[in-house]
Amino acid sequence: MDLSYHAINDGYVEAIVRGLRSNLISEALYNQMKSCNSAAELKAMLEETDYAQYLVQDSSDIQISVLRQRLKKKLADEFEYMAAQAVQPLSGFLHLIMCKYMIENVVNIIEGLKNKVDIESLLANADPLGYFPELRSIKVLDGDDYTGLYRDVLIDTPVGPYFMRFLEESLADCPETKTMNDIMAIFKEMKPEFIRTSLKKMWLEDFQNYCQKSLSGESQRMMLELVDFEADMKTIQVIYNSIGNKDMSSAPKVIHLRKQLCPAAGLLYPDVYRELINLTNIEQVREAVKFQEVYYNMLRDSPDPNKKEDFAIGNSSLDDLMYNEGTLFCLTLNRDQAICPGLRRTESVRRVLRVPEAEGTGDQERYLAGRDDLPEAAQEPPRLEKVHRPLLPPPMIVSIHK
Repeated sequence: MDLSYHAINDGYVEAIVRGLRSNLISEALYNQMKSCNSAAELKAMLEETDYAQYLVQDSSDIQISVLRQRLKKKLADEFEYMAAQAVQPLSGFLHLIMCKYMIENVVNIIEGLKNKVDIESLLANADPLGYFPELRSIKVLDGDDYTGLYRDVLIDTPVGPYFMRFLEESLADCPETKTMNDIMAIFKEMKPEFIRTSLKKMWLEDFQNYCQKSLSGESQRMMLELVDFEADMKTIQVIYNSIGNKDMSSAPKVIHLRKQLCPAAGLLYPDVYRELINLTNIEQVREAVKFQEVYYNMLRDSPDPNKKEDFAIGNSSLDDLMYNEGTLFCLTLNRDQAICPGLRRTESVRRVLRVPEAEGTGDQERYLAGRDDLPEAAQEPPRLEKVHRPLLPPPMIVSIHK
């Protein structure tokens, strides 16, 4: 009788995911794509794959931006189809994955409207993975009236609760009697990148909470490792970007902003987190994370934010190193689990787009080299473990500038 109910909820979705593995671009085909000299040649080669139906209406002189949208649209359609067949807890899990891209789209549209960019152009460039019909309800900004713009976001979008929490946290330091002018002032002065990072911090914390409470077994173990890694990357990125930042003129302001932007999740939280938010240079950050070899190696190879000469052409940025390490970490975590086909589809889109992007670099071979070719069968990933340190008072910081 038990076999009658085996995989009754998620069996069909799992079969879809496993079937999608056969549609991934092979290593042999990708190596052939590297020899393409134009986007037109690449398009012709993609027309021999399952991307063909998404490219049939485009001319041969397709733009890279359009090609990117077409490839992502296929991924989004596959994802939405799986989500439509899912029940809880899988449906909630898939929704949380999409929330990341929804946040990105909403913030990009708000930023574009502030800069007087046409709404249709913004919608055309929105990430298909984060598209939802309510995006069109975000109205064009009328003068300096931000009230209606954010009211539309807070009420009409699936990520409205994140904006509401962000608004409540931002207004915490305001007087008890909060007016609409206070809200307008916050959103008018605040940079979109700060809003984006704050919202993604909340999303990561929610994702971790969902995995802990709603998942179990191997799914829970694997996803918590992935969320911990993502949260740690976000914390390191915030600390790194705030070193030597001229917009942060005092140490108390730096610490306050770091607390606002670093997620309360991951292997670095809470012990190493307390130390990181007080550090002032890259060497101190490297020392703080040296117990995690993956994190230390990324920071060792990344430029010093206080030295402009380290950002010379050809040097890998911290974002590039994080993307490469994150992709390899996910692929080697458990390559036979269902998450890998989706991840490989995402990486497949990125790798295909590197071919036409390389044309304008002047050194195609060098651009396509490096960590571009990911292993089909990877070795066991380095184990990341939470460290517990004795609680010590934070070091005194005088200034982050010389």
